[in-house]
This record gives sequence, structure tokens and C-alpha cells, in this order.
Amino acid sequence: MVNENFVKVYNSTIVTKSSKDIFFNIHMIENLFSLENNHLYDTCRDKKLLVVISETVHQLYSEKIYKYFKYNFPEDAVRIITIKTTEENKNMDNVLSICKAGKEFGLDRRAFMIGIGGGILLDMVGFAASMYKRKLNYIRIPTTLVGQIDAGIGIKTSVNFRQSKNFIGSYHPPFAVFNDISLLKTLHPEELKCGLAEIIKMGIIVDKELFERIESDKNTLAEQCDEVNKNSYQKINHMAIVDMLNQLVVNFYEDDLERLVDFGHTFSPFIEEFTNYEVKHGLAVAMDIAISTEISYLLGKIDQSSKERILNLILDLGMDIYDSSIYHTDLIYKSLDNVVLHRGNNLNLVIPIQIGEARFIKDKETISKQLLKQACENLEVYQDEFKSKRILFSI
Repeated sequence: MVNENFVKVYNSTIVTKSSKDIFFNIHMIENLFSLENNHLYDTCRDKKLLVVISETVHQLYSEKIYKYFKYNFPEDAVRIITIKTTEENKNMDNVLSICKAGKEFGLDRRAFMIGIGGGILLDMVGFAASMYKRKLNYIRIPTTLVGQIDAGIGIKTSVNFRQSKNFIGSYHPPFAVFNDISLLKTLHPEELKCGLAEIIKMGIIVDKELFERIESDKNTLAEQCDEVNKNSYQKINHMAIVDMLNQLVVNFYEDDLERLVDFGHTFSPFIEEFTNYEVKHGLAVAMDIAISTEISYLLGKIDQSSKERILNLILDLGMDIYDSSIYHTDLIYKSLDNVVLHRGNNLNLVIPIQIGEARFIKDKETISKQLLKQACENLEVYQDEFKSKRILFSI
């Protein structure tokens, strides 16, 4: 039987096809909004376009974006709107405001919505497109590293509901994704770290080469994406996307709730909600990776050397593996009940067993409250010793 699921790479384009009738391309390019760049124009010509951008994107790139669409498309074919994109604004009201703008502009069923922004904006635009006239094609243009390697390349769309993150949503694949590495140049280092955490995740669970690539380039990656390290970002971005898609393509609709890509996403929801999302998603994922790795070590599933490589890489990139104001083990352990409910009455905690390979812990009872407490205490000691050594060597 011919395998109908595949991810293929053709030069700068990653082609994804699933047996579930899902097909879309991810274009890895630079300077998408240069007037000489025809990639977006060739995809959208003769279409009516509702372009949705975040306030940050408007501040940084509005002049370039407006000029591009004005140069390439008739004035009556494009409307550009700006929406708020905090976790508090990731709600149905914002999604309906996108639909309202589309209706007022007269989008027909051949039209496109285009989202330009981070993962929150892309989720809302995708959700609006899934409902508008029952389904409208849309294009994702992620402007963050997390968006380019994670939120931008799946088929899930969602909004938050009654204090629950991503509680309401749909499965709606994009028509196309444009990943422009040049858009990362304006990212704050903290945003880059968020994306690096998601990339490290893929290296730990399925791609030792990717993990080692980040290790070798760690001294330049966490500060900024510029001409010096652009090629490094382009390479790890590309590798992580292919790894992610190879995991997703056979399970886009999450029929199987054992998902390796959920590594780093068991304890992180608690961390985000407990801090009222002051800890960004990627930084919460890094903490989750550390907790899951320490649990694996305490269970005898991963050796000390591999564990320390994982923890050291997170710390070397300027992310924390412990925070005394967050790591309340009673509350963290209780939060696992919601995880079990979400994952079909199984915990399905992903733990690494070596760099590039991971396994599942299905039963919550395998993780006692005392084991979790010990893991957190060990991470506190490890982080303190790591930072003390760094201060000593810097003197």
C-alpha cells in the first residue's frame, strides 16, 4: 500500500500531504514584503484579501506591508486591519471582529484571509477563516520563531474560553505558510528563547543532530537573529519544521492522543495560568522540559550525562529550569488531573530516554507527588550551582 502521508523538501519549499486530504506548502524565504518578491503575489493574485496584523507588526512593518499590497494589488482588493494579540484578547469577540471585517469588506468564498503575526494572531485568523461562510482559505505569515516552527505549521486553530487556554477551536489547515527569516531580526531575545525552547523540544524527542546543532551554536543563538547567525537560525528552523511535520502528518486530527510533540506541554499549562501568562509559552515549555527530564532521571530512564546536556543547554540559552514562586508541587500535581482529562484519561507524559528518543508515561500514578517534589528540588539545586559557577568563571 502506498503511504499517502509525506513531508518532502524541494529547495526552499516544504510540501506536506496527509491521507486526511490535507495538503499545504511551507515556503522558507527571505524579504517576503520586498517589492521584487513575487511569492505572495503569485499565491494571491485575483483574490480579495483581508489582511489581519497584530499591533506589534503594525508598529514594526506596517509601512512595508501597506506598500507591498498597494504595489501588487488593486486598492479595492485588499483591506488591512489590526487587532490586539495578548492572551486576554485571544477570545471569540476578537474572532468575530475578524469575521465582521470580512463581511463588511465583502469577502467571497474564493477570497483569502492572511494572518501576519505571532501564534495568538494566527490561531484567531485561522479560527475565523474556519467559520466564515463555513470555510475560507487563509495564509499564515508567522513573525515569531515560535510561530514559524510550531503554531504556524499545524492545522489547529483556537481561542481561550473561561480561563482555559485554547479551549474552543477547530482543525483548519492553511492554504500556505510563508516563513520569512528576516522577520525574526526585530524579535526581542526573550521571544527568540521561546522559539528555541520549542526547537530544543524536537531535538530531544526525535532529532539528535538538531540538538547537537543547537549545542554547537548556543553562544550566538539566544541574543538576536542577525546577519551573523541568520544561517544558523535558518538551518535549525528548517530542521525543526520537518521534524514537527513528520510527527503531525500522520495524526493531524489527534486521533491518537499519544503525541511526542506534547513533550514540554504537560506542566507548562499550569506555569502559564498560575503566572497569569507573565511567563511566556516557550519559557514555560523550557521549565516543563526540565521537570520531565528530571522525572525521567529519577525513574532511571535517562542517564546523568544526557540529563545534564539537556539542562545545561536550557540554562546556557538564558532560560530557567526552576522558579521558587511557581514550583508549588501540590498545585502542579493537582493540575495533572486536567491534563489527564484532556488526553483521554491517560497522562501521556513524554519523557526523554536519550537525546533524540522519548517515551510515554501513561498512568498518572507512576508520578507520585513525592517524585515531583524531588524533581523540583533537584532542579533548584542544579540551577543554583550552574549560576554560581557562571558567576565564578566571569570574575
